[in-house]
Amino acid sequence: MKKIKQLANQFREAIEVAKEEREFYKDNAFRNFPIGCCGDTCDLLAQFLLDNDIETYYVRGTYRDGSFEDKQSHAWLLADNHIIIDITGDQFRYTPHLLNYNKSVYVGAENDFYRLFEVDSIDVYEGIAALGDGCQDRLNGLYRKIMRYI
Repeated sequence: MKKIKQLANQFREAIEVAKEEREFYKDNAFRNFPIGCCGDTCDLLAQFLLDNDIETYYVRGTYRDGSFEDKQSHAWLLADNHIIIDITGDQFRYTPHLLNYNKSVYVGAENDFYRLFEVDSIDVYEGIAALGDGCQDRLNGLYRKIMRYI
C-alpha cells in the first residue's frame, strides 16, 4: 500500500503542476480538474499504476438520495486487496450530502464516503490502449502532458 500511496500522490502532484502550467486549457473537461474528471483521471492513474506493475479495477458508482434530480456519479480505482485509490475526491468538498469530502488523494479501505455510492460496475483496467478509439488519442495526450511533470 505504501508504493500505491506514493505513486498516487506523485501523479496527483503532476496533474496539479500541469494544470498550473496551463497544459489542459484546451481540454473542456480536464481544465476544471478535479471537478468532473474522475472517470478520465481513473483511466490516467490506472495507466500510470499499470506502468508501475500495479493492476487495478475501475469502479463506477452512483449516489442517489431518492429523488430523480439528485444523483451523483463518481469513479475510483480498486487494488486487488480491496484498497480504494482516488485522487479526485476533493471535487465534493462543497457538497454537504456527500460529506463535504475533501481528500485530494485517498488510498485506503472503504469509508463512509464510498459507502454512499451504489456500485454500478467494476471492470479490470487493461490500459488506455484497450479503450475505445474515441478517447484513446485524447487520454494519451493528457497522459503525456502529465508524465512531463513526474
